[in-house]
Amino acid sequence: MKQSQLKPWLKASPNKIPLCVLTCYAGYSDYLMEVEYKNKLQPLKDDQDNLLHFKTIEQAQALLKSVGISNMTLRLTDPYDEFLPEGITSGCEEDMVLYF
Repeated sequence: MKQSQLKPWLKASPNKIPLCVLTCYAGYSDYLMEVEYKNKLQPLKDDQDNLLHFKTIEQAQALLKSVGISNMTLRLTDPYDEFLPEGITSGCEEDMVLYF
């Protein structure tokens, strides 16, 4: 979903606030945002179709506040999960909901 589409889409469906997931990858300093659209998480992109990168959680909060969203889910993804033994999952599976 493009950033420019987010606000008009929210205005068209004011009773449906989407799930917004801010993902940080272990070992990577930026955050990426995904927005739930039609029951599927879609990466948030700029008008040139590039992924939006956030340097801080506060930058992502400011964007969401500007369109009327008051919470998001923070998710840590460990890119090395595939190296764990069969049947063992990463210790970081829980998401954290942030309210602002």
